[in-house]
Amino acid sequence: MISFLLLSFLAINWAGAVSERRVGCWQQNPPHDRQHFTTIYKHCFEGIKDLAKLDKAYAPILFSRKPNAGYKVPERWITGTCYIHIDMHSDDDEDYISFHDIAVEAGVINAACVARPPHLGGTSPVGPKKVMNVTILGVRPMKGNVLALPGILDNLPRSSRGTESVRATGPSLPLQGNIGRRPIRVKA
Repeated sequence: MISFLLLSFLAINWAGAVSERRVGCWQQNPPHDRQHFTTIYKHCFEGIKDLAKLDKAYAPILFSRKPNAGYKVPERWITGTCYIHIDMHSDDDEDYISFHDIAVEAGVINAACVARPPHLGGTSPVGPKKVMNVTILGVRPMKGNVLALPGILDNLPRSSRGTESVRATGPSLPLQGNIGRRPIRVKA
């Protein structure tokens, strides 16, 4: 418990100094538009922490939308109310990035945009070329193992966009292992 509080405190204070330059936090839509969902810092923290613990988490992997990629994107993970999404800016982009780098950038987003009001999440580039984005936002479970996704997805690149709701499948994630408390793999 103490380590969680200490890490949370350090992340929030560190993110305040660094994140203003690279992290874009979501803002709520006007009342007549589709509203974004809030998420919970601890849900995101658990998913991010587990991302950083994966086998070969420090090894650079070629991320791309191309078939020859070491890890093909876009990809999504859900832990509780927290939706973590990675994708390249375009179909031709590729970059060598480690899951540790992704987890660190997601931690900055979590501290800057989830721990602080309005708790909607945000997005930030990651990797040496900055051609991949890490995005965090809130989701809500609905009936029949379906997730409601927020209007924020309208702002993501076309190939990354989901629909208003997607069917959630299975208790495991696309990576080996079980990330988060009760993760759900989402296929758009």
